[in-house]
Amino acid sequence: MVLSGETELPLQKDEKDALELQGLVEAQRHLMIDPEKRPAQFKTFFQELLCLGTLVFAPAAASMSQTAYQISLNKVSEEFNVTGGLLTWAVTSISLANGSVLLFMGGLADGIGRKNAIVISFIAYALFSLIGGFMHNFVALCIMRAIQGMFVAGAVPAGAAVVGTSYMAGKRKNKAMACFAAGAPIGAVLGFVVGGVCCQVLSWRAVQFFYTILFGLLSITAYFSIPNDKVITMKAIKETFKDLDYGGTLLSVAGFVLICFSLTQVDATKKEWKTPYIIALLIVGFFLIVGLGFYEYYVPKNPLMPPRLWKNGNFVCVISIMCFSWMSFNGSITFYAILYFEEVLKYSPLHTTACFLPLPVAGIMVNIFAGLTLHKIPGKFLVIVGQIGFLIAGILWATQSIHRLYWSGPFLSFICLVIGADLTYNVANQVTLSAIPKHMQGKAAGVFNMSIQLAASVALGITSAIVSARNPYYGTSEETKHIPELFDGFKNAYYFAIGCSSISLLLAVFVLKVGTTGNAKDLEREIEENRELEDRDTTREEVIQEESNIGKKEETL
Repeated sequence: MVLSGETELPLQKDEKDALELQGLVEAQRHLMIDPEKRPAQFKTFFQELLCLGTLVFAPAAASMSQTAYQISLNKVSEEFNVTGGLLTWAVTSISLANGSVLLFMGGLADGIGRKNAIVISFIAYALFSLIGGFMHNFVALCIMRAIQGMFVAGAVPAGAAVVGTSYMAGKRKNKAMACFAAGAPIGAVLGFVVGGVCCQVLSWRAVQFFYTILFGLLSITAYFSIPNDKVITMKAIKETFKDLDYGGTLLSVAGFVLICFSLTQVDATKKEWKTPYIIALLIVGFFLIVGLGFYEYYVPKNPLMPPRLWKNGNFVCVISIMCFSWMSFNGSITFYAILYFEEVLKYSPLHTTACFLPLPVAGIMVNIFAGLTLHKIPGKFLVIVGQIGFLIAGILWATQSIHRLYWSGPFLSFICLVIGADLTYNVANQVTLSAIPKHMQGKAAGVFNMSIQLAASVALGITSAIVSARNPYYGTSEETKHIPELFDGFKNAYYFAIGCSSISLLLAVFVLKVGTTGNAKDLEREIEENRELEDRDTTREEVIQEESNIGKKEETL
């Protein structure tokens, strides 16, 4: 450091050598980092394994509950005397609430600490699952499930950020991300098993009590296995709640709820689409979502959706592909496949569950494959293969007869469906987390998961409307008395799935540009981001210290 008025002296040879050595070490810093070693945050391999196993249930929570209720629809319908589009609220209430507040909860998780957010989310999920098990009113049950979805929304972006920030780019990170990505599809299949067994042996209420026990235990494992990242102080909590985007949250919740309500209410009214309030609510919901986009861009200082995300072409493309994929996967094929087995073929819940068992087996294999090959096979190729899988699954369902052999129809479609879901999810998750710096990855993961949850919920509303348009008995007490018409109506949903898969396949082929992930280039980019983040935090600490010193001097004076 040279003071004013002094002459800078020439550097001695030893000083020059030291500076050159420092520069060489800094330039080759990435060569000394081994991304395949266990992250320093985990004291033992067992802690790392337990942490990843716990985090898998963050994206699995909503899908587990959703599919468990899909398999339980007949039992819920009988108890509450609800059918058609209204019945879908038993399924969509949790995913719709989860998707609507994901961004808000992601911002909250970044403020209070990711570990704290996950533990609190799991405890609240368990609590409201318990309360929901005692509900004797359909609306009250849907509200309890919606609250479950709202609370567990904080665990999804927090979990993704924990994995994203704990590992450096490499094979180990790819495997960790593959484990986390497996949560949503495998959680969906686990929900089928839980719902089928509970309904067959006990009742649909046992599903709620099972999740109370499961997530109560997971909150304990989360507390002891997830690394600490932030200490809560009252000042930090106040700052967090002060900076949250309440306006954006209100617009997103209101917009998507109105859209889904209007679509699912169509078959519950006598005049259907001629009912004035249905059209009015649909239009209002659409304009609220459009307004959300303008509001997020111009108004809040700390928006739910960081504008820089939408400037990344690959991110926009991959989010679009995921939305159309989940509209086909959760919003069309799996939902109406369950109704096909239970209402058309008259299978029991346990028998229906057995039909879905190939999904978890294939899902585990596909995720292992993805974790081992993401650094070798370009993501674009994997996504294209996944979209072809979605398309074949839709075609198999749309062209099958009522009594088609299981192994030549549903079984093959389920294998193709899992290939599509798991390959696409893995690549999309990696693209999302690489599109933004580490300190904003919670929000990026929130945008990603919000998009697919809401896409599935909206798709259920759309398919409910188009199925009822083809089958006038759908949604009435007469629907199971006209089986050929019922199955024929379901095919509208499968055609919709084919349309969604076709769009996402075209996007993957002609627009998406994704190479391999977890290579040396990604590692070097992450190191540079970490260095910038450290410099920013150091500067911030210096400013805070300077302000503190000034305050002390003023107090002394």
